[in-house]
Amino acid sequence: MKVKHLLSIIGFSLSLFLLFGCTSSTETDVSITTTIFPLYDFTKQITQDKLKVKMILPPGNEPHTYQLKPKDILTIRNSKMFIYTGPFLEVWADKLIDVLDEDEVLVLNVSHNLELHHEDEEEEHDHDVDPHIWVDPILAMTIIDNILEYIIQIDPENASFYRENAEKYKEELSKLDLAYQDLFSKVEHKTIIFGGHFVFGYLAERYGILHVSPYKGFSPDTLPTTRNLHNLINLIQTTGNKTIFYEEMINPEVAEVLAQETGAKLLPLNGAGYISKKDFDEGVTYLDLMYQNIENLKKGLNYHE
Repeated sequence: MKVKHLLSIIGFSLSLFLLFGCTSSTETDVSITTTIFPLYDFTKQITQDKLKVKMILPPGNEPHTYQLKPKDILTIRNSKMFIYTGPFLEVWADKLIDVLDEDEVLVLNVSHNLELHHEDEEEEHDHDVDPHIWVDPILAMTIIDNILEYIIQIDPENASFYRENAEKYKEELSKLDLAYQDLFSKVEHKTIIFGGHFVFGYLAERYGILHVSPYKGFSPDTLPTTRNLHNLINLIQTTGNKTIFYEEMINPEVAEVLAQETGAKLLPLNGAGYISKKDFDEGVTYLDLMYQNIENLKKGLNYHE
């Protein structure tokens, strides 16, 4: 397996070498490239129209399994700054980082100073380190600070403008935090029963609730275990928590099976790691998605004023 992995890296590096040796007209005016939607939206909130920001992950695509296209690599190469969450979500981006000349493109791993959740403390693999840091509004503030610091490096002349925008956006994240505090202090049920993979672990830890899923690990391409399915069915039957949340934009087959077995209703939650083309074209933001989640959590967990 190690040899196979090494050959894969060599092949990938060779393709980058060939690409980097060529000239292209690929979006040379892009200042910042980001991998996933939250990072794109956070960066846009800070830069507004001062810099051109591009999201590499096309709307509607799942970030765990995306494969970089040659045009993506050229766009990243021609940008001044590249932002990604780290090696445990965008594996495709991490391969690029290994060969990218950081003297030409400033690279920001936004999770570099955050304590990440580990499923297995002995080893770190793609599926046992939780990369979904953006679902926690407090961690999102740290991400904003990290992005701001690097933006100022590529455009110091507009530093005060970027700082002002970042502070305003952090105020909005503070309001989101208060909305979550209100939500979880007034719901009857304190467990999010989720038919998708573990997306909301950081959110659950922040507000002292439980987050259960039939899946093992943090990637949607893992399989739910029979034991976990039975445990969730028992949990629904014994607690009277009759709502199963499913992962918006991913086939809710597992959640539907659980609902059929228990008579529970289904409600969507959006992890915001990626966004539909329709929502992207309509200008839907990270905050829009989070507040919609709050409304669905109120319905599903029995919120009382």
